[in-house]
Amino acid sequence: MPRNFGVVTWRGLGIAIASMALGLGCASAPVTPGTCPLSHFTTDLPERGISAHRGGILGCPVNTIGAFQQAICQGVHQIELDVRTTADGALVVAHDDRVTGENGQSVHISKSTLAEVQSLGLASCTGKVERQRIPTFEEALALMPLNIWINVDIKENNPLIGRLIAETVANAHRFDQVIFGARDETDLAIRRVAGQSGTESLVANMSRQIFRGQYIGTTIDSCGEFIQLSFLRGRPNLETIDRLKQSGVRVNYSWLRDEDSRALRRELGDLFDRGVNFVLVDHARPAMEVACALGMPPAVPRWNGPPPFTCQGPPRCPSAQ
Repeated sequence: MPRNFGVVTWRGLGIAIASMALGLGCASAPVTPGTCPLSHFTTDLPERGISAHRGGILGCPVNTIGAFQQAICQGVHQIELDVRTTADGALVVAHDDRVTGENGQSVHISKSTLAEVQSLGLASCTGKVERQRIPTFEEALALMPLNIWINVDIKENNPLIGRLIAETVANAHRFDQVIFGARDETDLAIRRVAGQSGTESLVANMSRQIFRGQYIGTTIDSCGEFIQLSFLRGRPNLETIDRLKQSGVRVNYSWLRDEDSRALRRELGDLFDRGVNFVLVDHARPAMEVACALGMPPAVPRWNGPPPFTCQGPPRCPSAQ
């Protein structure tokens, strides 16, 4: 069930009181490179592969349950999604604060209740009748198999929101597979909840600086486990990747919009050769075909219990079909 907060308390008191209540500073204190604690997670999660950006473009509106189902059935190795809060403190999956539905109506998530947000009808998936809607973060987590990464981009730099998201992940027992895309004010809140839960957290530093070197330096100094490099600053060179890998930082690269298989083969091959772990893509289906050709088979979904939905069959590489 979503947590509810009075609108005045939630929006009016803001970050300052939230930070005081949590006993947190504004950012993680720098540490000496090489002194970050090592993660002790033992999982069967992929070491590299394809990340479906917002669930990918697979015939469903992005950041919806339908999009995530389609991506999982394609065998992607990671799913990236965005989380923000409603006016009554519920966590929902949406990239922008303003979302426009199929009929042209819009909602501002930060100014609307969960009920109002979920009453907005989005387009249906290709070949389906039922319209999609904005899901809660809890609903999205419940859908995910145990053996893929869940890359959660926290859209609001607020320690209270970071705490709520981390508590939701803890309650779902998903700390070992969630990458928290956190800005500086949310990082410590997430790590504190992980400590209180007797586990560890995996944080991707999203506090990007103008210069890539600064961004890499602050990620290493803050003991980030992941970094998300953007195509806007070009492809990382081998020295950059080597520096990150020596510090125990895994690399997400955001993102590829190509749909053409030949272009994807060239670009994905180059990025993986450089040492990038996961590439965020819009068009997951052709990207997965290229990943198969590059030696990265699809992830066959594994759940703890009955599957929450069914695919037409287990994902396979084209040569095995």
